[in-house]
Amino acid sequence: MASVQGNRKFIEQVKESRKRIENSFKRSHEALRVRENNLLSRIDEIEKEYNIKTQELHKSLEALNKVHALSTDTLTSNNLTDTNQIIRSAIDNKITELTAETDSSIEFEWDNLFETDIDQLGSIKLNGETNISPTRTFPPQVKPVVPDYKAKQLPTAYCCKKSSDKKAPGELNTPRSIAVYYQTGNIYIADKDNHRVQVFSCNGDYLFMFSEKMDNPMGICISQNKVFVTQWNGNCINMYELEGKLIKSVGSEGNGETQFNGPLGLDVSDRNRNVYVCDYYNDRVQILTQELKFHSMLGIGVFNKPRDVKVTRDRVLVLDESDPCMFVFNSDHVLTNRLITRGGGKQTNIPFCFDLDREYNIIMSDYSNDCVYVFNQEGKQIHKFGKNGQGIGEFNGPYGIVLDNTGHIIVVCEKNTACLQFF
Repeated sequence: MASVQGNRKFIEQVKESRKRIENSFKRSHEALRVRENNLLSRIDEIEKEYNIKTQELHKSLEALNKVHALSTDTLTSNNLTDTNQIIRSAIDNKITELTAETDSSIEFEWDNLFETDIDQLGSIKLNGETNISPTRTFPPQVKPVVPDYKAKQLPTAYCCKKSSDKKAPGELNTPRSIAVYYQTGNIYIADKDNHRVQVFSCNGDYLFMFSEKMDNPMGICISQNKVFVTQWNGNCINMYELEGKLIKSVGSEGNGETQFNGPLGLDVSDRNRNVYVCDYYNDRVQILTQELKFHSMLGIGVFNKPRDVKVTRDRVLVLDESDPCMFVFNSDHVLTNRLITRGGGKQTNIPFCFDLDREYNIIMSDYSNDCVYVFNQEGKQIHKFGKNGQGIGEFNGPYGIVLDNTGHIIVVCEKNTACLQFF
């Protein structure tokens, strides 16, 4: 009888695995279709821009030719020919340069679409148990979808229920930051008071956890198959493999180089792989190399307790406790703007974390107002959703926030019963 029951259980597990694989491929196909449409639209925009600029250059050439024709009385034939040739050569070089920029832009977009191949099914062995990990079917690292902020936001996928002791696998105790590994859609959450990082599938199903050398993990980000986690009590930065093996730990308490006093949010630059870390009580952002060696400082004399940071190819955004609370730097670390005021009522009150979509819209959790704000890149509020409560679509202390591969907004709350929600 036990053997029959075991066989039935095995068959059910196989069916469930098949169902998960089919769902994973469906989602990946949908993401690819969306990405294809975005790429085609982007190519159309680049081609249109190229044609406009080319027409402007040719108009300039015609105008210059007219000027040359009027100058024949004062210029010799040879001089006029030489001048015309120089101008034509300069314009042709400009057209060639514009064409190269267009080709490079299209190539960059395409390379990001197929940045990695679709891997085969793998497994992760933890404590003698083998957990099936989702197939790596999410290709782009650049987020392909901009959410429809005008639509009514409702949870669409999953809510993680806390247990009474909040320590069981899949349960969260004071969750903080959240990150997505864009090649698989897996979700990594800093489970602060459990001193661990928990990993969930793109559907919100618990996969595994790791906790080597963790003491109140706060900030988390993923880059180049590495997971970076800040340790609040340890005042250090840990680097892990995706499966949780510790690679390196750097930092100690203090205010010197590679020393921290309450490290919070962090992010990794796609340009040079430098790691930007919010050094909360030291009122600065420390920049480390990809080997976690000291590189430089950012925001000395500017910040007042920075909380979170995001680095793009052309700017660095830092969320701070000051008013206004968002500082924008260019790629040379020159402060270019200050956005978003803090305060009660309709303003942000205690913003903790934020993420960016491809249009540089800022999606920000507000811990005190129990909601999520969306601001455009000029700092104007364009959307808001959520209210205080314990139900689906309600928040009680929203903290970590991130966009996944398909444009869903994922939020973790410190106090909610439904502490992991998808929108």
